[in-house]
Amino acid sequence: MSKSKVITIGIIILLLIILFDQVTKMILINQNITIIPNFLSFNYTQNTGVAFNIGTNNIITIIIINVIIIGLIIKFIKDNDLNIGALISLFIVLAGGISNLIDRLFRGFVIDFIDVNIFNFPNFNIADICIVLGIVFLIFIIIKSTINKEK
Repeated sequence: MSKSKVITIGIIILLLIILFDQVTKMILINQNITIIPNFLSFNYTQNTGVAFNIGTNNIITIIIINVIIIGLIIKFIKDNDLNIGALISLFIVLAGGISNLIDRLFRGFVIDFIDVNIFNFPNFNIADICIVLGIVFLIFIIIKSTINKEK
């Protein structure tokens, strides 16, 4: 498959993830819903920081760093000959970053709502899941590629 087709697919995935994340956040504003008692709830929270509330209340700095990282990912996608898996993984990370940036720009905070009651883990959202999964997939692809090159 050509790089342009993969990029087109990546952009579609990116837009669908952003749409899904933003819609779920709008639906769950000010909601507290128990899904599985003592395990999983949707509890609306406002996160003014980044992962695990790091950098709380430094919104301008966080926005600048977010824009720089998004720009670097886009440049990396454009400038490198990556396999399909790596490209899609980067588009998934990009979607999560853009969706959380949308929250920061228009709300001044990120809406988190998924509350897993294990080890007092902080609330998170669909965009956060995408960022983590995209990075995990990318790491897996890099490890697999490295192992294949050594053979």
